[in-house]
Amino acid sequence: MHQPNYIILQCYGYEAVFLECAYALMSLSRLYKPEELTNTEIWVYTDKPEWFDRFADCPLPLHFRKMDAALIKQWRGDIDFVHRIKIELLLDFTETRTGNILYADTDMVFLQKLDDVWNGLAPGELYMHMQEGKISEKGNPLFRKLDTFLRSGKAIKTEGTPLYDLYMWNAGILGFHSSHRELLQKALEYTDSEHPKFPKHIIEQFAFSIQFGSKGNIKSALPYALHYWNMKELRQIIASFLQYFDGKPWADLVRYSSLLQPYILVTEKNMFLQNRSFTEKVLNKKWVPAMPNWELLEKQI
Repeated sequence: MHQPNYIILQCYGYEAVFLECAYALMSLSRLYKPEELTNTEIWVYTDKPEWFDRFADCPLPLHFRKMDAALIKQWRGDIDFVHRIKIELLLDFTETRTGNILYADTDMVFLQKLDDVWNGLAPGELYMHMQEGKISEKGNPLFRKLDTFLRSGKAIKTEGTPLYDLYMWNAGILGFHSSHRELLQKALEYTDSEHPKFPKHIIEQFAFSIQFGSKGNIKSALPYALHYWNMKELRQIIASFLQYFDGKPWADLVRYSSLLQPYILVTEKNMFLQNRSFTEKVLNKKWVPAMPNWELLEKQI
């Protein structure tokens, strides 16, 4: 018997996050026919499940777990850390379910079918979005600060490979089997212990990097999904898209959503940042994407 597959999304708070979530679901609908998802459930942890009522004809196997303000506060913990919520909701989900799990932040788009991922999770493979580099190589200012912290007397010490010689992985996407639930608990314990001493957002993803890496080779989810964490500008384009195509059936939204092309926008933004003049860098000139002409683009599909 095949293990059930679960896709989990965390969607609460700002309207922009809900727009991202809708786009992520559209990208999944582009890849799968409804009959291909009979062994899959999609769970959205959200404070406003009614927001999704506008997509009543969406054939995806959607389920919702309501998070009210009290639960969100509880899951932020005594350290009041927003990224702690991710670990808690995964512990909540795996408390009563067995199967293959793919967690994703809302700022992502599915690129290809997940069949190979599902087939690997039950035997023990672990996925994160992509490797960002070794801490001790100090590839960015945050890594330099974390490296200093991990070498100090304040940080947790470990036998074997020093923590500063581990690789940091982006935790916007996590793939694991529910039998690895103890890794979630250990990630929570590390976060609760170290975040008060090093109160930076990367502590949560480093906690997952440590625990998933302890089981061997972490596999990259990048071939299957793009986590566009540094492309918040896409939110306004998604908002414009849904406004223009408001009232269209889900099938049309899915078809037209291919016009968004976030991977091209990521490239454009990176090129802009790399080619800024010295003065533009000093003034921190921002990249502003061109708003698509939906009326013109609609004719191209």
